[in-house]
Amino acid sequence: MSIASQMSEYLNREGAATPKTIAASIPDLNQCGGAERALLLLRLNPQFERIDKEASSPAEPCDGFMAKEDEASYLARSKWTTRGSGKSDEDVIHDAAIHYFKALGKPGAPIVNVVMEITQTTGLSAQAVEQALRMQFMTMNTNIFNRPKRQEEK
Repeated sequence: MSIASQMSEYLNREGAATPKTIAASIPDLNQCGGAERALLLLRLNPQFERIDKEASSPAEPCDGFMAKEDEASYLARSKWTTRGSGKSDEDVIHDAAIHYFKALGKPGAPIVNVVMEITQTTGLSAQAVEQALRMQFMTMNTNIFNRPKRQEEK
């Protein structure tokens, strides 16, 4: 199986990821180029797309000059996915929360426990996980429940 196929399979299974995370998950890629090679393959292959437009490229034009930012931080922050997969971090968090509640067998749990478990399984930051959970599920005090939050009518 080619490295690009392994990358595609990983992104379809896990959702959006950084070049650094992708490289760490594929031994062949990690041994020959790591995150830099992953980024090159992501940019060259049209089946992949960058989904975090707020993260700037390490060399984007700025007043006619190329502004060089720390490439290592870009490799750790830029998020990529397979084109048309549409699985954002929020989708990954939602799916992980549903799976956690099913495994738990209870309608709710302390939000700290849910955040800790989802952070471990997804690799996302605890702050992002908690924010997404509070937006998507009903919460009361320090507990979160396996019920979608009602959308207020506009």
